Amino acid sequence: MPGLIQRHNAVAEYSALISTSTSSTYRRNLRNSRDQNYTPASTRAAITNEAADWYEAFCPPLEDIQDVIRRFDADPDFSQDRVFAFLAPIVVFGALFVVAVVAVQPHSFAHRILDDPTTHAGDIMRLAGFLAAGILLSVVTLKCAVWGIAEISTMILATKTKEERNRRERSGAPPSNLVLGGIFM
Repeated sequence: MPGLIQRHNAVAEYSALISTSTSSTYRRNLRNSRDQNYTPASTRAAITNEAADWYEAFCPPLEDIQDVIRRFDADPDFSQDRVFAFLAPIVVFGALFVVAVVAVQPHSFAHRILDDPTTHAGDIMRLAGFLAAGILLSVVTLKCAVWGIAEISTMILATKTKEERNRRERSGAPPSNLVLGGIFM
């Protein structure tokens, strides 16, 4: 049994060391346990560490988000056209499904059409128009969403990180808020 526990501890330590999280609680505790003068964290510190980990899980650092977006941007197979081509059939199917769900309602005009299709030519035209408009609107909405996500990712890549701003300040260039603050004072 001790071999199993040791193996589990080794796996847990290895997985913590290869974690992509920059400051997970386990990694901090592992680093601190190697120090000789380490004292266990108080309850308040443990809660603070837990809250910091949850915050990092839901709001990852800007650098991590930029790395992920750069990976997608560098991939030649991941483009707006390919994403749209992949999602368009799913969206068209969803639009047709919504129209079908509306059509099978008890008081839908589809029931009148099925009773006597020869006398309800206007209802058939209205159904065809509703179907075409629904599909067109859903495809246009998808295209706008794909374009919007691409623009937002470009804006995120253009955002300067704290490290870049600090490097610029150390080089002697004034920060942008100082320049704009001087204009409006």
